[in-house]
Amino acid sequence: RMIILSGRLESFGLLLKCVLASVTMLGYATLVLIFVQCVCGMIISTLVSRYLEDPAMDAEGRRHVFQYWGTFTRTFLTMFEVLFANWAPSCRALVDNVSEWFTLIFVAYRCIVGFALLNVVNSVFVSQTLKIADSDEEYLIKLRQKHQDQYRKKLETLFKAADVTNDGFLELDEFMRLLEDEKMHLWLSQLQLEYHDLMELFQMIDSGDGRIDWKEFMEGAGRLKGQAKSMDVFRLETKIDAVMKSLNDKDGSKQRWKRNISLDSS
Repeated sequence: RMIILSGRLESFGLLLKCVLASVTMLGYATLVLIFVQCVCGMIISTLVSRYLEDPAMDAEGRRHVFQYWGTFTRTFLTMFEVLFANWAPSCRALVDNVSEWFTLIFVAYRCIVGFALLNVVNSVFVSQTLKIADSDEEYLIKLRQKHQDQYRKKLETLFKAADVTNDGFLELDEFMRLLEDEKMHLWLSQLQLEYHDLMELFQMIDSGDGRIDWKEFMEGAGRLKGQAKSMDVFRLETKIDAVMKSLNDKDGSKQRWKRNISLDSS
């Protein structure tokens, strides 16, 4: 229970960090929404003002429209209702009493502000959250350790499935049966391993007795996981350069030795 509780508290701590880091972004997003709401509300209020001031219009209809669009504060609240809550009553009040052209205005507003703008704000919040999570070193270390443990368990399951004799070693015939199974090919691909790479792995880590143990299999499979790292390529190039230099030195020494022999014989 303590382990489960500590894991939940770590997640809660990360969530709290993300929320605190998003306070500034929340302030800017709120200001943008308030500005857009005010501008759109003033436009609609201007279009509705003639209807509200015309005594020839139906009094009940004007009273209904006034409840939503009569003052600045009513309009401001109605615009937030249109964006986040039930927008049909306020829209119907204008469409039924003022003009049906307000249908186009509200549809455009819902598509542009209610869909596009809010999705942009949501994506910014998600991006900010991921940035905070990626900058949390402690969280990244634990997450990497968790992935390594999961990968180790999968490799252990694979090793036990291939070890038919249950002696803790994989012999060449057991290894070949593992590579001939089509289901194993799919499983290896999920582990970011290729079956022909594992065949070469067996040949490289085999000490000559024709079998490998769990530790050798784990270390070798871990090195084969994923793409080659830049450090691995650099290490290989360095070793090749060292071998080539050694061969060139030996070739130069051999040439000088032949030259000395020819001079002595002459």
